[in-house]
Amino acid sequence: MARKRSVLLAALLLSCLTLSGFDDKFVRQVYHSPNPIARNIKCNGELVYVYNDWYLYVYSLANIWNPVIETGFLSTYPITDVETLAQNQLFICSHEPANYITELDSLNTFGRIYTVQRLTCTKVKREGTLLYASHRDNGLEIYDISKSVYPQLLAGFSENWGVIDLEARYPEVHALNDFGYVNIDVTDITHPRTVGSNYEIVDGKILSVNRNIAWVGAGSTLLAVEVTYPDKPVIINRYRFSADINAIEARGNELFIALTTSGLKIMDIANPRKISEKNQFYHKSGITSIALEGDYIYLGADTKGWFVLEYR
Repeated sequence: MARKRSVLLAALLLSCLTLSGFDDKFVRQVYHSPNPIARNIKCNGELVYVYNDWYLYVYSLANIWNPVIETGFLSTYPITDVETLAQNQLFICSHEPANYITELDSLNTFGRIYTVQRLTCTKVKREGTLLYASHRDNGLEIYDISKSVYPQLLAGFSENWGVIDLEARYPEVHALNDFGYVNIDVTDITHPRTVGSNYEIVDGKILSVNRNIAWVGAGSTLLAVEVTYPDKPVIINRYRFSADINAIEARGNELFIALTTSGLKIMDIANPRKISEKNQFYHKSGITSIALEGDYIYLGADTKGWFVLEYR
């Protein structure tokens, strides 16, 4: 009898371990917009920003089943990135200092009034009242936006390389350049300095930081770079997908991956050394960008429009 009880307990334990690999949440599409400019997507509260090289549209999510266009903008030069401040201020980035942003009056909308600031950079990240603007050719600039809507330059940082992508997690900035990963100390915001680097990464293009792991997308390969010791970042895992990675967003124990041909993959990263797929949203034309907000996932699919998914 005791032996039978032990066998039953072992079977129950094995069953629990097996089930732990499955996702207890479901992905459900709640909205699809056919707007063909959704190469990139960002979310800020009840607003969604979708854009490509030339156009940016702002949608209100007051009714998530039927988002409404608040306004739109046209850029005279290609848009490289967009960042938001509060609910009505936008930073629109391009490589051209003389770029001019025009509001699209033809939309006949009567939403809020937006203040638009132009930045000359490749990528921009906001952390509180600081803006970190990266340049593909000459490094990083840090701006203060606490005293005015006009960014005030605090510091510039370059070591003969540009920045492809970055994440700001004070007192660190995690950056990708042409050679690999770099950890920048910004404890003294006016005097950034390099702390450590890992140049074993080939063709890294996308970065997302989660706790002590920097997740890097390089072609179809996902790399986990442990940065527990900033001066000695080390690659602890490599995971190969069937398609190239377009975007990465990390949250909690989950990693959301946008792929060029097979859509969205949701990965379990509770153990960064042994990750696994737990859910997905298939889209044959691929997903180009991801934004996360509460129980919702926002996906840009370039010329195929954009999606809102419920995930809970």
